[in-house]
Amino acid sequence: MAHDYDEEAGPAAIRAGPRQAEPRRASVDAGARVRIGLELQRHYAQVLALPIPDHLRALVDTLAESGGMSERAEREPSR
Repeated sequence: MAHDYDEEAGPAAIRAGPRQAEPRRASVDAGARVRIGLELQRHYAQVLALPIPDHLRALVDTLAESGGMSERAEREPSR
């Protein structure tokens, strides 16, 4: 693979060539944001409506019986 380089500086000084502009991010208009938000709410409402699997329910029950959280988890703010 051939590279352009400065003859005086040697092959270690490979030139990168012309710098390409970074692609511009298109802004999302308010109407599109509303539509995206509504679709996300609709999708996650369906996910939240699913039953909790038995093995996860058992884990939650076990944690609740044992006092729930570790000392570290109690010190950390909830996200």
